[in-house]
Amino acid sequence: MTSEDDVAGKTGRKWRGKNMLTSLNTAELIGKHCKLQRPVRDHEGRSRFSEQPRIIREVNNLDRRMYLVQFDDGATTFLFPDEVVIQ
Repeated sequence: MTSEDDVAGKTGRKWRGKNMLTSLNTAELIGKHCKLQRPVRDHEGRSRFSEQPRIIREVNNLDRRMYLVQFDDGATTFLFPDEVVIQ
């Protein structure tokens, strides 16, 4: 058993890639909409604030928890939990 397997077993998370973990208990988050707490930029550089993106996935990368969200026009970006309120 590797140290990665040990961490995944203790935290209830699954390894995805070299340094990324995803929570196994995110079924209640996926598909929900969230409200942005402050303006953010998507991958294309557009500033977003008044929109309510949909959560696609929860990701833990380098011990940082993030949500991959998708806006109504299809653009996606990663947001930290303190940047959104789950509805």
